[in-house]
Order: sequence, then C-alpha cells, then structure tokens
Amino acid sequence: MRTKIMLIGALLFVWSVSCLGSKTVNILDYGASSGGSDCVQALQKALEECRHYPGSTLFFPKGDYHFYPDYGKDKYVFVSNNDEGLKRVIFLLEDFRELTIEGDGSQFVFHGFVNPFIVEHSSNIRLRNFSVDCSRSFHSESIILSNHARGIDIEIPENYPYRISNGVLLFTDGQREEQRKTTVSKVSVYPYGFLLEYDPVKKETAYMVHDYYLDGNPLPADSLGGRRVRIYLDGLTGTPGNVMTFAPSHRNYPGFILTDSRNIKFEEVTIYHSGGMGIVGQRTDNVSVLRCRVTPSEGRLVSCTADATHFSNCTGKIELGNNLFENQKDDATNIHGIYVQIVAVEAPDIVVTELKHSQQFGFDFLKEGKEIEIVGGKSLITKSRNKVLEAERINKSLTRIKLTEPLPVGTGMGDAIAEIRAYPEIHIYGNIIRRNRARGMLLNCRGKTVVENNYFHNPGAAILFEGDASFWFEQGGVSDCVIRNNIFDNCLYGVWGEAVIDVAAGIHEEREKSRYNKNIRITDNTFRTFDKGLLLHAYGVDGLVWKNNKIERTTDYSPVRTYESPFKISDSDHINIQE
Repeated sequence: MRTKIMLIGALLFVWSVSCLGSKTVNILDYGASSGGSDCVQALQKALEECRHYPGSTLFFPKGDYHFYPDYGKDKYVFVSNNDEGLKRVIFLLEDFRELTIEGDGSQFVFHGFVNPFIVEHSSNIRLRNFSVDCSRSFHSESIILSNHARGIDIEIPENYPYRISNGVLLFTDGQREEQRKTTVSKVSVYPYGFLLEYDPVKKETAYMVHDYYLDGNPLPADSLGGRRVRIYLDGLTGTPGNVMTFAPSHRNYPGFILTDSRNIKFEEVTIYHSGGMGIVGQRTDNVSVLRCRVTPSEGRLVSCTADATHFSNCTGKIELGNNLFENQKDDATNIHGIYVQIVAVEAPDIVVTELKHSQQFGFDFLKEGKEIEIVGGKSLITKSRNKVLEAERINKSLTRIKLTEPLPVGTGMGDAIAEIRAYPEIHIYGNIIRRNRARGMLLNCRGKTVVENNYFHNPGAAILFEGDASFWFEQGGVSDCVIRNNIFDNCLYGVWGEAVIDVAAGIHEEREKSRYNKNIRITDNTFRTFDKGLLLHAYGVDGLVWKNNKIERTTDYSPVRTYESPFKISDSDHINIQE
C-alpha cells in the first residue's frame, strides 16, 4: 500500500511539473515597465521563475524595455572570433531548459558596455519577436566636409558624442564631463580601431574604398567650431558628402553568444546594433535563424560591428532562412572549425598545442575521447587521424594532450590539429545579404551545405571558401556544397575579394597536391556584373561543376577589371565549366 501511495505521489509530481511547464511569466508582474526605467532586476526575478518551470514563456507585452549595466551579471567569457573578457551580461541564460522569450514586437534597448544575451549549457531555447538596439552605438559616424594635406575635415552628428582631449579625438557616451581632460581620464570612451567610408545615398560602403587601420591610439584632431573637426592621418582621403565611420577597436559586445548549448531558435528577431558579432555560436548543436533582420536603426549606416552570424565547431543543423543581413561591418555568416598548432612534441604520443589567434583563446575542444585530424600547417593536407587519450589545459592558449597513437613520421611542430566531429548540415535560403563591409558569407563546413534562393549584393566576394592554419586558424574544406538559384547583383564593388565566388585557402606549400575543398556545384544562378571581373576563382579544389548560370551586364558602377575570362582556376582536379 505504501509503495502504491508513493507511486501515485510520484505520478502527481510529474503531472504537476508538466502542467506548470506551460506557465507564461509576464515581465510586468515582476516590476518591469515600458518606457525608460531599468528592467534588469525585474528580468532577473522573472528568469528565476522561469527556471523553476521548464517549458515557460517569458512574455514582454509590446513596448520599449531598457536595460542598464548597474545590476547586470558579471561573467568572464571566451568568445570565438570575438574578444574575451569580463562581460556585464543582461540576459544570462545558464543551464536553462525549454524556455521561450516572446517579445510581442517589443524593442529591447541596452545602455552602456553590456552584452545583451549569453546562452550557455542550455537547450530548447526559443527567442522570438523582439528587437535589440544600443542607446549609444559602439561605432561612430561623421560627414566628410573636405580633404586637407594631412587628413580630412568632418562634421559629427549629435547622436555620436565626442570631445577633443589633449589634441586627440575621443568618442564618448555624452553623459559625463571629465574634470581633468587627458586621454586616460575616467570617462566612458568608445575607442575606435579603423575608419571606412560609406555612400549615404546607396547606404553602402563607398565604391572601391579600403579600410584605414589605426595603431591603437585615437587620432590627432583640432576643433573647427560647432561640431566640425579636423582629423590628421597621413594618406586619409574621402569624398565630401560621404560618411566616414569609426569602427570599434575590439569585438567586446556581441549581441547573442551561444556556448555549449543545443536547439536554439531565433524567429523574427531584429538586431539593430551590437558591439561585435550579432549571433555567435560555439560548440552548439542545432541553430535556426528564421525571418530575422540585421539592419541599422534610423539615422545609422552600420548595424553589427562584425559578422551578422558566426558559428565555430558547431554540430547538428545550422539553418539561416528568409533573413535580412545588411550593413554589418563584416560577413553575413562564417561557419568553420578551429585549428590549434603543435608547438612542442614532448614524446611520440604527447604534444603541446596552442590556440594562436587571440580571438580564439579559451576555446576548449581537445577533450578526452575526441577524434582529431592532424594537417600540415602550410599545406593543409591531412597527415593522420588520431584520438585524444588525455587532455590537460595549461592556460587559455596552451593544452597538453596525450594521443592514443604516436605521431607519424614527418608530423610535428608547426602542424595543426582540428576536431573530427559530426559536421553540421547547412541550409541557407531566401536571405537578402547586402551593403555590408567585406564578403557575403564564408562557407567552411564539411557537412552538406546548400545555399539557394538568396540575393547577394556585397562589395567583396559574395561567397568565400577559406580556411587556414597560419593566421585565423579556421578549419575549412567543404566536401559537399551546392550553390543554386541565387542572384549575385553587382558584387565586387569593393576590395574584399578576387571573384564573386572565391574558392581559396591558406595553402602555402604543396599547392600542386593539396585539394582542400571538394565537390562544389554552382548551378542555375544569375550573375549581374558591371565589368569583366572574375565570377569564379578557385585553387586547391577536387570536383567543381559550373552549369546553367546566367550572366547579365549592368552599368550600375564604373568598370575597373578587364579579365579575358570570368574563370581563374589552378591547381585543381575534375573541374567542369559549362559556360
């Protein structure tokens, strides 16, 4: 009888949890209000309530909700292809199961130096129907007035606060005045790292401009009265009437960071701005971004200050469908793995590996039982496969691993290691990708990849296949990629690519042997071009078909290239070009 009662009690408990799991948590019931007051403490209470009821929906009735840094949570975060650091986080979703955040068309406005969302060790998270913006953007913009012998004169709009301190231009939050004006005073300064010119009529990077990278210091400047400023940088020129943008010097504040999670879905989310990438996923299984927008808010030319989306060592399925990706400071997406370099061989089966790029520090993937490939550091040719028997993380960049098998002869220092994993299936369809700096998308995943029915208008390559073990240390090398029924509209009006579709890699040795990318099919696309530039550039490829693609000539830009053929292919096998 006692056992029967306990069983009935257990069933009632399961039933009650199941019922409670459908709970809707209204943010207004926890002290939040729409209109300007800080909603962070109310958010934290509401999230804790949701944590107790898996399957809950955190509901924001339509309105403008503001989030300030004062009560945000601190967390030290390593973020692939962004900058590590102690982050002040607003929506910190750690160890959540079955959570929907429903915005009902609301706008979330973030103030100061905060990271809006971090999702870590969580599953079945649905983010839908809201927008993300920053009260003060992490970049700044100015109108070019004229050129002078050592730089340009600009006028800075009021929504980009600034001051000139000790003869240099500083961008600020406009909230506090320095009592002692020096370049190291305690004031909220928005540092900038490079300049880029935009066409305000076309709302895109100006024709054939390039980046002006700085040395880490603010620019010398003089006030010309009003909000007019003379800045000094040798070689800097611009077209009067165009907009000169000042990009942040670091990628510290991505909009959404997804780490070691699974089944994350974005639906009808708009990212107006972020101080880094828009959505970055690392070691995460199954991510969908559907009917979302990355676009600048009114009065700005820049949305995200880096990639719109980015995925490192992810698994499952990555789906990007029917989105708008425009005016971000880098690519619409980059999907890749991570290489570490062998920097010491302590025994035939023991090596020390190093994460070489600073924006990959802390990226853990060398775990006990992981299968790995070892490639030539300069050739990218796979030398062997192995398995991690033991792993000891020494610090954020170094890991010592013991292998199940000794290294083969000819393998050692300078070579690179990547994880052999269940590479994700990629489906990218129905997206508009335009007006951003650099390329459209970087396809560097070995899972089946289908790119179809998209519109591209990018100043560089619309699609770039890359991967290297010498600079970014990004594992690439597609094995099954289909590119079909897309429109490539006047791409290459800038300097970030050699061809509309650029199949490249960091192959510096044995180029005649290395075949890094395989089985690419480019069919039934439309290429609208304004000059005789390259449609396809490829090397290190085994298996490529070009078939039933249409070329249309335009006069939308001044021609600059005059190649005899639209195809430039070398060091490749099994290439089938049907013009």
